[in-house]
Amino acid sequence: MSVIADPQLVMAVHRAVAHYRDLEPQSIPVGHPEVPELATPNRLAYALGWILAAAIVGSRYRTAGIDVLPVYHPEHGWDRFLVTRRVSCRLYATEPADSLGTLWVGEDDAPVFTIGQSVRLTLGKLTQHDPGEALRRLLFAVPAPRLRQGDHSTCPHVRAEKYPMIYRVTAELIADYPALIAAREIYVDDQPIDGAYHPLYTASGARLTGWTYDYIQYLAGDRIVFLGIDGRLATFEVEPGIWRTEEAPSEEESTLRSYLEERLALGRPGQPVVAVGLGKPEHGGNAPSDEQGES
Repeated sequence: MSVIADPQLVMAVHRAVAHYRDLEPQSIPVGHPEVPELATPNRLAYALGWILAAAIVGSRYRTAGIDVLPVYHPEHGWDRFLVTRRVSCRLYATEPADSLGTLWVGEDDAPVFTIGQSVRLTLGKLTQHDPGEALRRLLFAVPAPRLRQGDHSTCPHVRAEKYPMIYRVTAELIADYPALIAAREIYVDDQPIDGAYHPLYTASGARLTGWTYDYIQYLAGDRIVFLGIDGRLATFEVEPGIWRTEEAPSEEESTLRSYLEERLALGRPGQPVVAVGLGKPEHGGNAPSDEQGES
């Protein structure tokens, strides 16, 4: 089987190495519950993990219904990605969330791709020194089982045609901006917290509650943007407590990237950034549960 490495992702790896290689791990804040969950045991591996995940989504999402979900562990932080069809195809809603593999971020020589006890592919050093070969080896190792016959018309892998492009834009933004964290699992509470409802609960007219995988949540400093995986709508805070939902310009990658950079006030790639809750610049160049998929 011939596997071609995406040249855009190869270039993103080089940028990620330049921006992340000298950054120390971020630990879980203790005694600061107001600080968002930003902990990452290996920050370069986290960025590389997003790029490798983007390659999987680009190759497998539309044809095999395979998504890749970043997972936040309550003790370790962002430490893995689950390769799964559980949230992307209605016919696999009860499939184990890691049945198609796990991309580990917190292990030695991470990222490390595993499938149970049968496959273990260490990709950290290889990705940094030969990203094209790392992408090819990963895509060769990730299963591509045929989808079951049935009605897929309402499945996200059919409905969200732009999702692979959006995922790649997200991975490239993370490669360029060490302040940026993105999540694919979001819990939308149907009760107000501190006197305010979740912005997606309000934006959906109270139709969206509980766990949702229909959005990507971007967090950079005190800026938050929710972007639908179909690329249609974005919800963001205009001023403290005031949220707006509008059409997202997702026809072109460059336009979407510029839009997210502006909404998140990301500045220029590789510049010093202010980490949430720390109050000083650092220099650099919500996870499936057992029922939703976390182990």
